[in-house]
Amino acid sequence: YNKPVSHLPGVCACGKLYSLDHSQVCKLGGFIHMRHDDPKDLFASLCGEVFNDVEVEPPLQPLSGEEMVHKSAKKDDEARSDVRVRSFWSKGRNAFFEFRVSYPYARCYLSTKPEKLLQQISKTRKREYGQRVREVEDGDFTPMIMFSTGGLGKEMGVAINHLAGLLAEKRNEDYATVVNVLRCSFAFCLARSSLVCLRGSRPCRSSRGVVKATALTEEAVVVAHDCGL
Repeated sequence: YNKPVSHLPGVCACGKLYSLDHSQVCKLGGFIHMRHDDPKDLFASLCGEVFNDVEVEPPLQPLSGEEMVHKSAKKDDEARSDVRVRSFWSKGRNAFFEFRVSYPYARCYLSTKPEKLLQQISKTRKREYGQRVREVEDGDFTPMIMFSTGGLGKEMGVAINHLAGLLAEKRNEDYATVVNVLRCSFAFCLARSSLVCLRGSRPCRSSRGVVKATALTEEAVVVAHDCGL
């Protein structure tokens, strides 16, 4: 609810003033990447219960002269998608999923309504990956857009509903129950990662002291050996 939080440090490890908003966008410590990876891994794990061919961060086939319409399209040979699932939308056809978790209270987003913001981020992901997935991979592309405060993009909602139907059929469980559990699972996943961004330890401790202590220990062993101890 974007309420004030007590007992926060005054200054972040990156040198900027610390606040709730800053904690959700600061890239120091790798927590932003963790917030992206957790729902990606959860989705892949759930898909693994239903599909035999699921891959996390699959490399995309290199371009061989194809012209991308959008300048922001991913063109490098090392490009990867987040998750690939064969037969997700149609039998025998690869489906590629790209995740994006955004903090809606960031300064650059404050003037945009949440519904419109989800659509904008979804369009950005489609410009980056959509054409390459369709024309080079001959697959389907689905942007998986979420807010770190809760809320899903339209495409991700449809994907979760579809996956819930398949899981309910395989588990012989009620569809409504399964889809609610799936949505709660992603919500808790986002909540945990947001708390890590807020309360996690960002400073990177130097290992020089450990290396120095190890060197002194080795030196002591040599001296003890020379002295016959």
